Amino acid sequence: MEEPKLNQNKNSLSPLEVERISSSYIRGIDKWYRMCAGTASNLERYENGIMYLRIDNSEKAEQSNYETALRVAERWMSYNEELREAKGFVVSVYTSGPTGFLIRFSALRGEEEVAELARQIGMASQEEKKLVNTFSGLFPSQE
Repeated sequence: MEEPKLNQNKNSLSPLEVERISSSYIRGIDKWYRMCAGTASNLERYENGIMYLRIDNSEKAEQSNYETALRVAERWMSYNEELREAKGFVVSVYTSGPTGFLIRFSALRGEEEVAELARQIGMASQEEKKLVNTFSGLFPSQE
């Protein structure tokens, strides 16, 4: 079976490329924000030089505002070579429950606590997310 060809256009990415970039970014950078700050971000698409991101934010450490949207977009751009020539961003921010946990396993006192944590994570992922706001902007020109 022939492997799908990646899009060579630097202004847009195929869904396959978006999935690959997202997976790498989440494992490399975003996992820490998910576990410690209550903020999870995902690249939804990249078209015509514009990044479309989704942020699920519990507001544990960061507010759902333009500054947070810009910081997250800049992190995506600096971490991913494919996004470095982005002209701008559109970020949709949604409410969120816990986006992850960071605990010492030895601190748990038995199977009941592990089961309760798993239940809480499962319930949080099922909660309906509500759109808080959508922010957009342009990056300074790449020269």
